[in-house]
Amino acid sequence: MSRPLRLAGLMLALTPVWPVSAEPLFGLPLVCPTGSECPIQQFVDLDPGSGARDPWCGTKTYDGHKGTDFRVLSMQDVARGVDVVAMADGVVKATRDGMADRLVLTDEDRQAVSSRECGNGLILDHGGGYETQYCHMRAGSLRLETGTTVRKGDVLGLVGASGMAQFPHVHVTLRRNGKVIDPYTGLQQGQACAVHDAAGASGLLDADAMAAFTAPDQPAVLSAGFAAGAVNGNQLVETGPPKPPGIRSQALVGYIWAINLAKGDSFSLRIEKDGQVFSKQTTQPLDRSKAVYVAYAGKKGSPAAGHYRLETAIIRQGEKILARSVELDVE
Repeated sequence: MSRPLRLAGLMLALTPVWPVSAEPLFGLPLVCPTGSECPIQQFVDLDPGSGARDPWCGTKTYDGHKGTDFRVLSMQDVARGVDVVAMADGVVKATRDGMADRLVLTDEDRQAVSSRECGNGLILDHGGGYETQYCHMRAGSLRLETGTTVRKGDVLGLVGASGMAQFPHVHVTLRRNGKVIDPYTGLQQGQACAVHDAAGASGLLDADAMAAFTAPDQPAVLSAGFAAGAVNGNQLVETGPPKPPGIRSQALVGYIWAINLAKGDSFSLRIEKDGQVFSKQTTQPLDRSKAVYVAYAGKKGSPAAGHYRLETAIIRQGEKILARSVELDVE
């Protein structure tokens, strides 16, 4: 029989090792809602010192980051509920719940979650020295007690923003014999990074998880569309994409909200009204890599009725590497 034990604020249970015949293949840790975006915001930091490098020698990480961040767009997704699921068969080893969902934006916010950065979450023991830890889950959503056996794909709880979270996501740390490893490449902290080729990686993910993986050096568009005024990143992460403008709005702008930009990237935003240029702008190149960025352009004043089309793109070294188009009828 398992015996509960409290350690570092978590409830632990002494459980038998989950039997495995070979190294497990791990799946994705969340079920992304249809029509939504759930990209990876950050990967494991392989640099053992004060620097930071992701598993492909890039910048999609920060110093000391020990996991992979699978995000949802905004706190509205947290309110609706996005399932966090077991990446492989296992046994619940530790849980914590009850921390509030609040985005960390100030020093005061950071101090409030000091020593509890993971927020609400749990640890699964997969046997063979493997375990996964899930962090920042929604308050009150954890469904399982310590000692519970789970199967791959079983729902563990919901994506949240508890603990040290600047955006809503589930942070997953994969450990083998106590050492942090990157699930996409199989590399552990301190090892040399891999080439920029996801297909050639010898990771620990199943085929479905690898199929959802995009090139590691590419940015991702969270949202693009129209708004009735200036667009702010903090506003977007709180409330999601804004309502489109109408004929009584005070402005009409087009915006693009993207993550994991490289130094030198820029944005083009072109709006047409009934086939004629309404607004056109290309931003200055970024002076450094950006984890998240919002660009917008348009015109003040109530928009005239008509059909508007936004064409926006991320430009890298003179080439459009990612484009989005959105249409809007103002009546």
